[in-house]
Amino acid sequence: MKNYGKLISATAFLLTITLTQKTFADDVEDVEAVVYQYGALEDDLAAQAELMTSDRIHIANGNRQTDQARNAMIQIANRTRQEELNGGKTTFITSIEDVEISIFDDVAIASFKQWWNILPANQANTVGAPQWVTLVLVKEGSDWLIKHTHQSQVRGN
Repeated sequence: MKNYGKLISATAFLLTITLTQKTFADDVEDVEAVVYQYGALEDDLAAQAELMTSDRIHIANGNRQTDQARNAMIQIANRTRQEELNGGKTTFITSIEDVEISIFDDVAIASFKQWWNILPANQANTVGAPQWVTLVLVKEGSDWLIKHTHQSQVRGN
């Protein structure tokens, strides 16, 4: 009987570890999917904004924006105006490499390198400077949303 109790305890322990690892693995996959979706939606800034919390903070190019709605409005207005001047839609092909994800309960940190091949209408293609990107995501229900974005240029030695 004594060994039976140990067997039940060991089985319960292993089952707990297995279920915990499964949840963690699913969360990593879900966060990684948000990272790649964030990059893929560079062509659709309104849809990209849906990946973010309403109080998201964005830091890039020495600027810190704390009003997500205003930031999205400015980005969309700038993109729209640039496309009007170019005579058509700009296509962005986003490359993301070296994704590292850490999860702490309902908070995730994703760090990666990102750059864009930019194909503006009626103009020559360009390649954007590579950026280091760090996203802090929070889990709301079953969804992971971007709460904080920090981008800085990759610089050589």
